[in-house]
Amino acid sequence: MDFVRDFLGGEAMTYDFKWPRAIAQGDNTGAHYDIVYMGRGTKNLYTMWTPLGDVPLLQGPLAVCVGSHRFHKMKETYGQMDVDRDNIEKGWISEDPLEIVEKFGGQWATTSFAAGDVIIFGMFTLHASMNNSTNRYRLSADTRYQLCSEPVDERWIGAKPKGHYAWNKTTPMSMRKPEPSGACRVR
Repeated sequence: MDFVRDFLGGEAMTYDFKWPRAIAQGDNTGAHYDIVYMGRGTKNLYTMWTPLGDVPLLQGPLAVCVGSHRFHKMKETYGQMDVDRDNIEKGWISEDPLEIVEKFGGQWATTSFAAGDVIIFGMFTLHASMNNSTNRYRLSADTRYQLCSEPVDERWIGAKPKGHYAWNKTTPMSMRKPEPSGACRVR
């Protein structure tokens, strides 16, 4: 917490809810901004992604889209969504990292991580995880930090944080555009 206080420049807090991750062989996480999951408090919230042990490239480490915090159109549209309010399927903007580069620009970056490494990023940093192509789980944890003086997203604090209370309770909205209907069928 001393590091976070120095990093943020004031008295800091962490959300009570912590996000442990166990990513199996063949799994990954699609591209997303964290703001759609926890954007009801300050926008000056930071995620700390921590690998729990060594994570080589084949095990599916975190990847960030360099420059994505400047994707103004994405920030003004997708970045204003709330998975509970808007019921976005998975909350991801895309499962295809190349689609992001083609439509918005940026460049994906990742590396192998070692035990003790962390990566810290803001709510408008587009990120995903690589595909885990090993037969071992990739273990990691996400923790969130902000200044105590800033508004807090109430879903993630307290003795029993309520978390996502409405997300996926009904049929979710897809982030994909519907396919054009095409020509009429002749019977």
